[in-house]
Amino acid sequence: MPLALAPLGVLLEVRQLVGGQAFAQRMLAMGLGPGRQIRLMQREGNHVVLAIGATRFGIGRGVAQKILVAEAGEGRA
Repeated sequence: MPLALAPLGVLLEVRQLVGGQAFAQRMLAMGLGPGRQIRLMQREGNHVVLAIGATRFGIGRGVAQKILVAEAGEGRA
């Protein structure tokens, strides 16, 4: 599911970045890449706030739509 639609406060795992190479590089520079565990803390208007460990930052909803996540531990084969 896209990060923009994920439930608030639940531990999530980034599964895929859907975008070009420049987008993926930008997300990786922010610490967002496949396998990383994050939490969606707030969703307001066109922005979302997420947490990676103790660090919190905001991204646009359009960017959050390109980050595919699943609840941590879900769907492991």
